[in-house]
Amino acid sequence: MAIDTGAVDRALGAIGTTFRLTRLYPPSHPAVLEAMRQITGALPALAALGTIEWKIGATGLHWHGQHLLPRNTQIAELAGLLFARGVRAIQVNPGVTPEHWLGLFGVAVGNVSPDDAVLGQITVMLGRRASQRLSAARVLGEVAPAVPAPPPVPPMSPSPPPVAPPPASGLFPEGLPPDVEARRAVTALQTASAADEQRATIERLRRLTPKLLALRDIGAIAEVVAGLDRSLGKIQDPDIQEAIGEVAGALADEAIVERMVTRLGEARVPPAERAHLVRAVGALGAVSAALVVDAYLQTPPELREAYRAAMRDAGERATEILQSQVQSKVPEVVAAAAEFLGLSGSPQIAPLLIGLTRHGDERVREAALLGLTELGGREISRPAMPALKDESVLVRTAAARAIAAAGDIGATTVLVRRLEQEKDEGVLAALLKAIGQLGAPDALEVLARYAEPGGRPRRTPFVRAAAIEGLARLDRVEAKALLELYARDKEPTVKRAAEASLR
Repeated sequence: MAIDTGAVDRALGAIGTTFRLTRLYPPSHPAVLEAMRQITGALPALAALGTIEWKIGATGLHWHGQHLLPRNTQIAELAGLLFARGVRAIQVNPGVTPEHWLGLFGVAVGNVSPDDAVLGQITVMLGRRASQRLSAARVLGEVAPAVPAPPPVPPMSPSPPPVAPPPASGLFPEGLPPDVEARRAVTALQTASAADEQRATIERLRRLTPKLLALRDIGAIAEVVAGLDRSLGKIQDPDIQEAIGEVAGALADEAIVERMVTRLGEARVPPAERAHLVRAVGALGAVSAALVVDAYLQTPPELREAYRAAMRDAGERATEILQSQVQSKVPEVVAAAAEFLGLSGSPQIAPLLIGLTRHGDERVREAALLGLTELGGREISRPAMPALKDESVLVRTAAARAIAAAGDIGATTVLVRRLEQEKDEGVLAALLKAIGQLGAPDALEVLARYAEPGGRPRRTPFVRAAAIEGLARLDRVEAKALLELYARDKEPTVKRAAEASLR
């Protein structure tokens, strides 16, 4: 099956808009109803793709190795909430309805169980730990004995003396623990519409700050800071926004921010807490970015994604610090800063990254191209082309990906020319996939030739599989026919690539 990314993007755009609106308005609101109609209109094209499985990451949805709508904040938030609840993939089957998507929204915010029937044609796949928790909860619900009713109290003629209420806990003399009260205050701030109510809630949070800090619970502090950041998007009054910033600043001094950044890269952090840390570190990007660069370089590669997510969430708030980090004499620091600058999504960063593609260190050149890939836009295509001849295999691979992300069909000619000169299989694979992603009229002929067995020099199964992945990105009947042909190929690598593309 050819990958119709256009149909997927249209459907996800409508889904992201609806998700945002359902968190602001009731289902009967005209804006929500209109968004639901947009989902309905986008579903037939999505159903034509058959059963689709999207991977859920902390920062977005992934399909066939592509990050879907990476700059759509609504989709990123939906994916982040699902990830925090242990969801690692969703399977969307033909026949899905807008109501089923509403059920998925309920899973994201915790109102719907991942195995609830309301999800209909959407199957939610949990990570191992989340599956164990869900199974345990289900078993407890099935086998828990019914609580016996209390025995009847015999009537008493005289009224008993009033019983004094139990004294408040000595640990929390005011009743609720500070973290619980702070969470409730943040929720109240996000739902408050009157300015006086908002100011009163902020003052309440200001009074709670010393008690919350005394708990030394980084996760709780991160959750409150993340909630304050979300409330900024709903409040327009500059004075109230400034007051919110002051409370967040009081909660997150230098030592607290450093502990948040360190905690973000630890291996055994609960998903919900990690999601709060990502949002909080991102919200504090103007002060956390330098710490993130340092921590990122000291963290094993398999644990770095949370730092990328935080910098993507920080956006332009972190660019000033990251631009100063680019001036470092340490190539590793420059490379990390360049990659994070691309995650900011700011088009103004493109000239700086383009300049770094000519840096003396290959790590910096690769990171700059990866940053440009995140930015996208046709204007990055031509500046990335010289890197196709770079001495470094990693840089040439990153250049092919950047040109593909730019979306300039005219660049296909350059990519095809490089195919004839490239010797490294990894770079060849990146070039073939880029040609398929751009989808020029002559892409089918080129990819079909590289998918064929034989050739001089003989094409390896790895290169042929890459050509098949490129074919899968072409929305053409001929491409589908070739995929069906290679699904019966005798080479296991080629066969698996074709079968995966047809799903």
